[in-house]
Amino acid sequence: MNTKLNTKALAFTGAIASAVLTLVCFTIYAVAARPDPWMTLFIGSGPTFGGWVIGIVELGLVGALVGGVVGAVYNRFSKTAA
Repeated sequence: MNTKLNTKALAFTGAIASAVLTLVCFTIYAVAARPDPWMTLFIGSGPTFGGWVIGIVELGLVGALVGGVVGAVYNRFSKTAA
C-alpha cells in the first residue's frame, strides 16, 4: 500500500469518536441511575455536569493522541516499506 494517512484527520476523528463514545456511556449510566465504573479513571470526572465535561474532554484528548500516533507509526512503516 503506497498511501500515507492524514495524521491530523485521524487525530481529529479519534477525538470526536472517543468523546461521543464517552458521552453515550455516561448517558446510559445516568438513565439507568447507576454509578459509572469508568468515571473514576478520569481525573476530576464525577457525576456532575462539570465532571461529565472533564471526562468527555479527557477521553477526547486520549482519542486524538491515539489517532495521531497510529497515523504517524503507519506513515513511518509504510515509508520504509515503499
